[in-house]
Amino acid sequence: MTKYQKYQLKWMIDHDYSLDDLVDALTELQYSDPEDSDQISTPVSDLFDQFVNEVGFDSEIWACEDEWEMCEA
Repeated sequence: MTKYQKYQLKWMIDHDYSLDDLVDALTELQYSDPEDSDQISTPVSDLFDQFVNEVGFDSEIWACEDEWEMCEA
């Protein structure tokens, strides 16, 4: 596990989100349009990227890796 991945998990814990919350959010994103078979069949890694870049937890998400590295340095 990288330091950035540890930061992401700590961010979730600090904001009272669990892994179950993340899975639920990805599932909700996947089935947001039941008629969209492409979205339903989207790989989880792609759903995760979409979640991070467009959705987040109530529009909140951890800093991107570049921002995080700047703050850590």
